[in-house]
Amino acid sequence: MNVTFWSDSVVPSIAANSIQVMKMCDAFTKLGHTTTLHAKKSHKFSSYNRAHLKDLYGITTKFNIIYHSSHRSIRHLDYDLKVLTRLLTTKTDIVYTRSLRGALLANIFGKKTILELHFLPITTSSTRILKKISASNSLHKIIVISNRLKQLLLSKHPYLSANRIETFHDAVDIERFSGSSFDPTAKKLGLNLNPSRKIIMYVGHLYPGRGINLIEQLAEKLPGIDFIVIGGTENEVLYRKTRSEEMGLCNLVYYGFIPNAKLHNYYQIADILIMPYQKQVSVSSGGNTVDWMSPMKTFEYMASGKPLISSDLPALREVLNEDVAVLVEPDNVEQWKSSIENTLTNCSFANKIAQNARQRAEENTWESRAHNILSC
Repeated sequence: MNVTFWSDSVVPSIAANSIQVMKMCDAFTKLGHTTTLHAKKSHKFSSYNRAHLKDLYGITTKFNIIYHSSHRSIRHLDYDLKVLTRLLTTKTDIVYTRSLRGALLANIFGKKTILELHFLPITTSSTRILKKISASNSLHKIIVISNRLKQLLLSKHPYLSANRIETFHDAVDIERFSGSSFDPTAKKLGLNLNPSRKIIMYVGHLYPGRGINLIEQLAEKLPGIDFIVIGGTENEVLYRKTRSEEMGLCNLVYYGFIPNAKLHNYYQIADILIMPYQKQVSVSSGGNTVDWMSPMKTFEYMASGKPLISSDLPALREVLNEDVAVLVEPDNVEQWKSSIENTLTNCSFANKIAQNARQRAEENTWESRAHNILSC
């Protein structure tokens, strides 16, 4: 099958949407499909080549990537027209997109389309576009990342058919977490970390609502434990490092962005992985996604074989429960502190939830996700 992925993502980029798009294209290609990705040109990473992309995203296949310039001043209409022109002059069996406008244009020209939504369309223009898309015979399916998003979508847009909406959470490259001869002690020494100290690790962006302030509080309360934060832009990391120094936190270390292809080795030096999401969670495009989010890090954490402590939020409970994670009130610092201490000292419990999580992750790979989506 010829799959055209009409993305709205900048490639290369450290944004989560860019990583998810590349993972899906990699998975389509692994399944034997001919995949073409349309992406926006990156000015920051303009010198990146195919080898760099492999290192950045952890992809293992070669699929066609067509880059187009895109200008915010004209609402990226130039980008959409360039993608549409390519789409109409090449053979494709299905258009896969996270773009409402892309789905609309593909449907206007009778192209079979799968629309994947990671947000709830609520503006007048997005609502109008979604309504037009839903009335098209060319729309095959709408994919959402959580059951809660499906519920909200049907509630806000009652004209949609529940039968045309399928839920698929994000996934993991399970093979990167299998059979490694990695030496955690050597890695710690290479990072100037004390191998005898326990490590609590957070991986992800530093946007508001990700719990970074809570991590600071935990580092203050648990000075005998090292806290490692991986992710964030250069400016965000600089701000956090300065703030950490001002607070006198010698046990809180920020490593900045680490390419996805290398993250699995960092996971292995952790004793506990944490997801301290708060009751409002921001993303790069703004807005609050706490009601329907499905973080990619969830499945990577679960695949790592390390115990996971997470905020107890309804959207996260679609994947997590007490069998695979410790679930804590989002802003209860004392409960977080005691959960960390209990998990570090109760090895049998920690191993049990880590093993259960690993088994769950093995069922949720990018390839299985892509296969199930195209088959539904």
